[in-house]
Amino acid sequence: MIIRNTLLLLAIVSLSIATGSQAQPLPGYQSYNGVTNDVGPDLATVIEYDATKAACDQYQSDLDQYLIDNDAILSQLSDLETSMAVLSEQEQYIVDNFVDTYDEATLLKCGKYQYFYETFDTTGPPKSMMHFMLRNFEEYFGPGFENYGMYEDPNPVAAIPPSPYNPDIGSKQMPVGIASSSGDFGSSVPVYAFTCAACHFSKMGDENFAVGIGNTRYDYAKMIAAQGQLPYAFLFQAPNLVGGTDEVAESLLNAYVIPEVQVELSAPVAAARATPGAVDEWFALDAELNEGSTAEDRASIASTLDQQRQGWATWSGVMDFLVPPMQDDGQFTITRILNLPNVVSDVNVQKQHGFEYQAGLGWHGGSFDLINFVRSFITLTPSDIDNPGSRAEYNYWVNEYRYMPIVRYIESFEEPNLPVDRTFDLVSAKRGESIFDNQCASCHNGPGGETSRPYDHAEIEVEDGHANIMDLYWDDALFGGIGGWETNIAPIRDRFPAGETGIYTRQVKSPRFISMWDNERLLHNGSVRGLNELFTCADGRVSDATQPDTQFSNQGHEFGCYFNAQDKADLKAFIETFATTRNVGNRYNGQWDGPCHTLNNGKSQIVNLTFAKGKRMDLLVKYYSDANCEVFDTERVKNPGHGLSWEMAVGSSFTNSRGYLSHNVTYTKPDGTIAEDVIAIEGDQLANAEEGDPEPRGLFIRERIDYAGLNGLWLNNECTADNTRELLAIRDGVRVNKTVAYNAPGCTGGVLSMVNDSAWTFEDPKWLNAGVRGTTFPMHNMRLKMTNVNDGSNWTQFVNVTETTLHAMFNNYYAASINGNGEHYTRVYNINTAE
Repeated sequence: MIIRNTLLLLAIVSLSIATGSQAQPLPGYQSYNGVTNDVGPDLATVIEYDATKAACDQYQSDLDQYLIDNDAILSQLSDLETSMAVLSEQEQYIVDNFVDTYDEATLLKCGKYQYFYETFDTTGPPKSMMHFMLRNFEEYFGPGFENYGMYEDPNPVAAIPPSPYNPDIGSKQMPVGIASSSGDFGSSVPVYAFTCAACHFSKMGDENFAVGIGNTRYDYAKMIAAQGQLPYAFLFQAPNLVGGTDEVAESLLNAYVIPEVQVELSAPVAAARATPGAVDEWFALDAELNEGSTAEDRASIASTLDQQRQGWATWSGVMDFLVPPMQDDGQFTITRILNLPNVVSDVNVQKQHGFEYQAGLGWHGGSFDLINFVRSFITLTPSDIDNPGSRAEYNYWVNEYRYMPIVRYIESFEEPNLPVDRTFDLVSAKRGESIFDNQCASCHNGPGGETSRPYDHAEIEVEDGHANIMDLYWDDALFGGIGGWETNIAPIRDRFPAGETGIYTRQVKSPRFISMWDNERLLHNGSVRGLNELFTCADGRVSDATQPDTQFSNQGHEFGCYFNAQDKADLKAFIETFATTRNVGNRYNGQWDGPCHTLNNGKSQIVNLTFAKGKRMDLLVKYYSDANCEVFDTERVKNPGHGLSWEMAVGSSFTNSRGYLSHNVTYTKPDGTIAEDVIAIEGDQLANAEEGDPEPRGLFIRERIDYAGLNGLWLNNECTADNTRELLAIRDGVRVNKTVAYNAPGCTGGVLSMVNDSAWTFEDPKWLNAGVRGTTFPMHNMRLKMTNVNDGSNWTQFVNVTETTLHAMFNNYYAASINGNGEHYTRVYNINTAE
């Protein structure tokens, strides 16, 4: 067990600083958690280095003492991890008994310090190289690399010493998010390394700095290309510094640096060479690198000409993190820097909204949780990539209880408040919410507007180079012989085998709608400039691509481009203000099942409450043909049986006696009468009462699998010559086709009879573009592959669904939208009347 050497005096001083004047949120600043200042106008105040550093010293000191005091207990527990995703007995004990009982304010402050300054023994650029660039290329890169979208860190800890080669060059400041590391390059070259704040910290459009917001102004790829090739340009640019002819030097320059970067760096290099001391500093740097690293080390962080070309063509706000000088996966991919607030860590909320892979983090939607997401960065770029466990510092940080503060801090992130320096049309936004519910929510069904599952790139027609991230191959032996994707990168495969900490989906998942008023980089590759362009059909978008690689494509996701101008404006207003204008009733969306009751006939049933769109509640009874509520009864005509369908309006909130957020609700019954209620979600249960304190009612979250929004009753719009209509009853992957006969001509006068015609099962359908492009109706469809319950025969339909309509065509590769050949259905809520 490694214990950090921390003096008692330091702990005492740290505690006094941590509880000082900057320990409480300040006026004019937003706090995500009631402890830290996370959004505001002054950079130093938002970073709050002194208070957070002191808190982290205190946390680690207390943790060290806890490990010493409890060594007798801990030594009896296994320290063996069955996988990277499972805590050892010892780690779990420490998390349960130290981390989870530790002072929350100190823990959160420590997490904030780790967010800005902790590098976890990872490697990065040599310190001397960064100093050289900041001292001699300040006009080009800007103070703290601000010309590439970073921010100069104002704190003393970020200061680099004055130049020892030129007394006129004083101290400079490092950028926010690049901090001193205990790691090294090669065998002994001191390094800086990236922290979370390098990418996930931004100055927003209202001039407030915000923790957790992706910096879409950060030109990461271009900065890496310029910095990585600067040594070659400095040496070989004419007149060269290597002593040979300029012709030979030029050939070397061309071998290492693409022409575009040569042109970019030409004037800055000439200016730097003319700076007294710069050449001497360069050769001192070169000697340090040669002494402390091998040629193989240096070659491992060099970019190929093709990688430079791709990086130089990449726009701001995106990155391919798996290219030199980082771990190289051999694939070119572009992913937009994500906003971090409102990660869905609650397993009950994940279940309620049908998250397929737990929290579903990352653009591929396959990372399970924040703990392993943070651990992946610790282990992705360790100082010793081949044998990280040989380093005491790595072994220190790889324990979850060491970095749990940053996990808890990120879990506390909320969306920054809407800015006060501009106005938002909230009336338009409420209209936009209706459009969203009707047209978008079948996919964007998560609590924050995210999709609950990832989608194939082809389903939304976006570029699929992104699918190759991590250089994957199919392994038939994975997942008990089912097979799955695994990475070819041995260090990652060994530490994060597929299925342990996440799934390699080769798909793409929409992120949460966070501060969309400030986001001008959309789609996973950031190729679409803002919501206006997203709502423009692909052939009308303006491409920023200067290279032919498919990864630069701005095609795809044309859902909504056929809306009229007013609908687009309303939808934009809603998405920009999502957290503010979203109906709070959506918090309760989902299915809530009572216990399974076995009947005397050997069958079973479940009482179910279903909330939809935050504005409707249906009480159902679901019947099953087995005794364990597993096989939906497709022979029963009225299944599910409807008890009631009420419109709902969720109003004011309060905290109930057990500490759970609760809401006052008004229900409107079909006869127009009003009922008042209070509801809450307590863990995995629904709680309610007519007034006062809501109580759990034995209705538990049913995991959502209805990703496409097909669940419900759909009545065919056409009345047949036999005075009947077709009714589709769809529930959790089971579809029953029914015929409804009516008492009076024109399918009026009430229901005379109802019979089941056929029953089918299906898996979640995939979207596809198999339609005619139009300006009025949707062009996207889902392919519904069904299997007959009775005879096993197969049937395929192409369907398009909104909140109130379903359009279907049989075995036809044209749009299942409004046309003369399709079948068209309207949602109904009562299987007994079906009118």
